[in-house]
Amino acid sequence: MSGIFFRLWALVCLGIATQAATITTKLDIVNKLIDPDLYPRSAVLANGTFPGPTIFGKKGDHFIINVTNSLTDERMLRATTIHWHGIFQNQTNWADGAAMVTQCPIVPDDFFVYDFDINQAGTYWYHSHYSTQYCDGLRGAIVIYDPNDPYIDEYDVDDESTLITLADWIHTASPTPLLSNHSLTTLINGHGRSLQVEVTLNTLSPLAIISVEPGKRYRFRVASLACDAPFNFTIH
Repeated sequence: MSGIFFRLWALVCLGIATQAATITTKLDIVNKLIDPDLYPRSAVLANGTFPGPTIFGKKGDHFIINVTNSLTDERMLRATTIHWHGIFQNQTNWADGAAMVTQCPIVPDDFFVYDFDINQAGTYWYHSHYSTQYCDGLRGAIVIYDPNDPYIDEYDVDDESTLITLADWIHTASPTPLLSNHSLTTLINGHGRSLQVEVTLNTLSPLAIISVEPGKRYRFRVASLACDAPFNFTIH
C-alpha cells in the first residue's frame, strides 16, 4: 500500500511541477517626461510607461525579474529598489525589495535580479521602496491567476483588458514632503484630467475606456497604485 501511495504522490507532484513556469522579465528604471493629465513632469518609470508593465503569471510560477537602474535626473532620487506588494516571499525575504531592510538600493548604472516563487493567486502591485520615489511613477500591477480558480464558471473574460489601476498623480518631485504635496489628479489605467490644466485643454486629455460586449461576464481586477490617497471606487 505504501508503495502505491508513494507512486500516486509522485504523480501528483509531477503534475504540479509541469504546470509551473519560469517567468523572466526585465524592468529598466528610467527618467522620462510624461503628461498623463496634460501636465508635463519628469517621472521615474519602469520601461518608460505609467503604470509600469503589468507582470502576469499563475500560482506556483517562478519569477526572475532583472531590474536595471538607468536613472539620470538629479532632481529626483536616483537609487532604487522594487517591492512586490502583497507577495509573501516565503524563504526569499532578500527579494522583498525593502531598501535598507532586506537589500541595499540599486545605484545608477547597476542592476539587481529578483528571483522568487509566487504560490498565491490574486491581484497585487509592485513599486519603488526607496523613500517616496514610487510617488514619481515607479508603480505597476501584478496579476497571478489560479489554475484551479473556484470562480472560473462565473465569468467569461479575465485578462489584461479587465484590469483597472487607480493612482494619484502629483506634479512635483517626491523629495518634497508629502504633507505639502497633495494629489492633484486621479489616474485610471494611466489616464486622467488635472484641475491645474486650462479647462479647454483639460478635455483633450484621454480617459480610460474599457470595452465590453453584451451577454459576456467580466471579472474586473481593481488595483490601487496610490502614493498616498485612498480611493472609493464604484461602477454604476
